[in-house]
Amino acid sequence: MTIKVTFLNSSGKLSKYTDSLNQGIDKTLTRVGEFFELSEIDITVSPFQKGEESPSGLGGYALSEHRVELLIDCNRDDMDRVIEAELMEVLAHELHHCLRMSFHVPSVTLSQQLVMEGLACHFEHTVTNGKQSFLFKDLQDYDWRRGLKKMSHLLDVSDFSLDKLFLGSHPEEYPKYAGYWIGFNLVSEYLKTHQTKEVDIVGLDAKYFIEPLIFKPLT
Repeated sequence: MTIKVTFLNSSGKLSKYTDSLNQGIDKTLTRVGEFFELSEIDITVSPFQKGEESPSGLGGYALSEHRVELLIDCNRDDMDRVIEAELMEVLAHELHHCLRMSFHVPSVTLSQQLVMEGLACHFEHTVTNGKQSFLFKDLQDYDWRRGLKKMSHLLDVSDFSLDKLFLGSHPEEYPKYAGYWIGFNLVSEYLKTHQTKEVDIVGLDAKYFIEPLIFKPLT
């Protein structure tokens, strides 16, 4: 596993968290390595820009198949606890994105975005031994099948609103994190009905997850 971790710490804000971050990153890489072989990835760690902090205190982006950016809210008093509790799911999620990108699967349409996020959400669920993502704490009663039907006219569209469908900018239409929840359940449904493992579906096209369900009558 050829992975390099770099702290972007010219501000010095990360200094008091480097030990807990290194421990959490090492633990995550070991756990992820039980499922997938990852290599040639740079992980950069930096503070959030003021005003853009995640509610959880941690955030991340997969910028390419070779790079993940982890973001830390250095203004919180409980970041050591947050790192211990949340870093594995955040980093595992982004590393999964890197792995899927290495298959060069397109990710521009809504259907592809739903499945990409769903696969990463399901993987973080697996590596944390079934821990519920903080994204889903208010979505247990949301009917993901109806949500998918409601989005069906946008599935092949590339100029969909990420803010509306995934981030909750219009909660009267879609609850916050609806897209992630729908994607997670698409992957869960696929794994229930196929004799396969997560490692075997990383590069699978979105149509295999969505087409068997989108035309199925609601009950």
